[in-house]
Amino acid sequence: MTYRVAELVADCLVAHGVDRAFGVPGESFLALLDALRDRRDFDLVTCRHEGSAALAAVADAKLTGRAGVVMVSRGPGAFNAALGLHVAQQEAIPLVMLVGQVDRPNLARDAVQEIDCGRSFDGVLKWSVRLNSAALVPEMMARAFAVAYGGTPGPVAVELPEDLLEEPAKGLAVRTNGLARPEPSVAVIEKATAALTAAERPILLIGGECRTASFRDQLIMFAEKWNVPVVTLNKMQDQFPNAHPLWAGQFGFFPSQPHVKLLERCDLVVAVGTRLGDLSSLGFAFPRQDEPRQALVHVYPDPDVIGKRVRADVAVVSGAQAFVSAMLAVATTARDRADWLEAAAAVRSATHGWPRSGVPTADVFGHAVAAIATHFNSDGIVTTDSGNFAGWVHRIFGLEPTAQLVGSACGAMGSGVPSGLAASLRFPGRQVVAFCGDGGFLMTGNELATAVARGVNLKIVVSNNRSYGTIRSHQERAFPGRPYGTDLSNPDFAALARAFGAKGFVVEDAESAPSTVEEAMAAEGPVVIEVRSDVRQTLEKSVAASR
Repeated sequence: MTYRVAELVADCLVAHGVDRAFGVPGESFLALLDALRDRRDFDLVTCRHEGSAALAAVADAKLTGRAGVVMVSRGPGAFNAALGLHVAQQEAIPLVMLVGQVDRPNLARDAVQEIDCGRSFDGVLKWSVRLNSAALVPEMMARAFAVAYGGTPGPVAVELPEDLLEEPAKGLAVRTNGLARPEPSVAVIEKATAALTAAERPILLIGGECRTASFRDQLIMFAEKWNVPVVTLNKMQDQFPNAHPLWAGQFGFFPSQPHVKLLERCDLVVAVGTRLGDLSSLGFAFPRQDEPRQALVHVYPDPDVIGKRVRADVAVVSGAQAFVSAMLAVATTARDRADWLEAAAAVRSATHGWPRSGVPTADVFGHAVAAIATHFNSDGIVTTDSGNFAGWVHRIFGLEPTAQLVGSACGAMGSGVPSGLAASLRFPGRQVVAFCGDGGFLMTGNELATAVARGVNLKIVVSNNRSYGTIRSHQERAFPGRPYGTDLSNPDFAALARAFGAKGFVVEDAESAPSTVEEAMAAEGPVVIEVRSDVRQTLEKSVAASR
């Protein structure tokens, strides 16, 4: 068989550690599909929409630490996948989008569905390239992955003209580029050490730049060594043991007032693996810049991020794990911070505490999530779509670092089911539970068909309150008693699941939640658990979370 550019691209993917891609097939990259067909080291997951394929690729990247890959055709395919590009850019996730392109003789001639990815997704992509010769394929594919990983990770697009994929590539070899991993200098570790030693009320703020098991183990040792409470950022609840006395809770979309007050009291912020965007900085108001200032040790591998919005007293251009490792090597005696740790523990209890009894029967979703949590394995995987319903998950589930949480940190709806699909395929032996709202499920829930086709053991929980609940919450704050455009008319989700070939269950009230959940969680294969809840409970919980 002739060795074509299509085979060369496939070899480049595998050489960069890619063993799975998500996509919707297109006639513009048939040769690449053909090149992948008989490989045993690569799995192409055929999805029902490019948007959910891109979201699944993002989730796979979060789970593996490797770049996610999505394959789409030009025009409509690429624009459908744009949601995943946006999420990857917002959440600093390495993602490579391969785009089947018009054949080279017809480029720039307004051919059907022709697209210039660089112009179309300017401001979202880190880099875009159109391959125009076989000889450049190894170099440009290597550069695509290097750019996706480097500095602040993000999305890259590689356009593959249809005729180029059929060209001979004999004699061309795959190329991979080394990736620089910045590490802190001795001088900067000394400054960080001095800052932590002097601080009376420090906070360790943990983002998602590093998600490895070894990092999480070292993070526990770091917090214990320095006697510092840990706040994990939005959808990073699995980064630190939720039962650990030094965990001060997750800092989410709607920070609780106890959390806000705790952060206002701290005198040193050690921000590790976060760009300190608006969600992690109380709308760019934290760390406080006015007097009395809150000192900041900012740790991130991209120098363009540090000092961009907030003054860093100690600027550490480093990966999170390299910094934590270096700080563990420092000889020091932990400062006594008993009062401060007690205050942090009180905030954790106020934000994440969930009563074992006395939950109102009207809170059907709370009862259902509590029942699901009792069946959740310590090494399970939770995925969450965007929506207020996730507040129940974060309060009720106590996650250990052996578990994994894949959530929509930037608030993009539709990520729950694709993320659950990706997790189930990546870890077929682990329990995976995907939480969605009714709005998010009907955006990407058709990937249930993919889950059924693959026979994955995925549990999907749908909060059916017949509303775009988060938007309704904002609406009630801004215009009380005047909802408009946020009511939804929904199908019977359990019946819909059965129509797809999955199993469907309905939780209609608090009393039936434990038994229904037990049966659903024991079922094999894809399962949908529809929880019929009251939007008023969503609104009440949203208001309570902001107090």
